[in-house]
Amino acid sequence: MQHALVNQFPNQASLTGISTVLFDMDGTLVDHFETIFRCYEYAAKALGKTPPTYDEVKRAVGGSMPVTIKSFFDEDSVEAAKKHWTKRFDEIHLEGVRLLDGARELIEELGRRNFKLAVFTNKSGDPTRNIMRSLELHESFSLILGAGDTEFRKPQPELSKYALQQLNSCSSESILIGDSPFDIESAKCVGMKSFCVATGSHSKEELVAANADCVFDGLPELMKSIFD
Repeated sequence: MQHALVNQFPNQASLTGISTVLFDMDGTLVDHFETIFRCYEYAAKALGKTPPTYDEVKRAVGGSMPVTIKSFFDEDSVEAAKKHWTKRFDEIHLEGVRLLDGARELIEELGRRNFKLAVFTNKSGDPTRNIMRSLELHESFSLILGAGDTEFRKPQPELSKYALQQLNSCSSESILIGDSPFDIESAKCVGMKSFCVATGSHSKEELVAANADCVFDGLPELMKSIFD
C-alpha cells in the first residue's frame, strides 16, 4: 500500500507515496529520561565523581550511551563508567517509561492503514524490545532496531540503509519520525524525509535549523497534520 507525500515546510505533511514509517525511541515515542539520568548518576557516584544534571543528560540523549558518556567522564574513567552505567540500566530499564502523548494512537492508526512500522534507535536493541513489549506495542513493528544489533549507530548511513533493507523498503517511500538532529541526518543521508517533534532534547527552532522537513510540538499535532 502506498500513499502521496505532500509536504509544505514546516508543519504541513501527509503520507501520500509513503509505505514505511521509522520511529526514533527516546523523546519521540517514550520519555525515559529520568531512568537514563539515574544510570549516569549511579555511574558517577560509583566512581566518586560529580553527577551530571538531569538537563545535561537529557540534552545529550540521542547519540548513544558509548558516545554521550564521554561528555561526562574523563578518558581515564570512561570505560569504568560505561560498565557501571550498563549494570544499572540492565537493572532498571523497565522503570519510569512513559509513552508520550499520541504515540499509541499514531502507531495504531498507521497499523490500521497498513503502513510498515519500525523502531530505529541508538538505545540498545534488547532493552528497546523489552520496553516495547512492556508497553504491549512490540507486535505493531516489523523491525525494532537498536544499538548493538549492528556495528553501526545513527546517524551513520550504513544503519539507515540496513534498516531499509531489513524492511524491504526504499527511501523515497519511507519517512523517519524523530526528535533530534541525529534523526534528521539519519534520514537525509539516504534520501528519506524527516518529521520531527519537539518532545525530546531539542526545540522546534533547533529542529528547523537542522533542516527537518516538518516540525511539530508533539505527536498529536503531527497526527492531525497527516490524517486531517
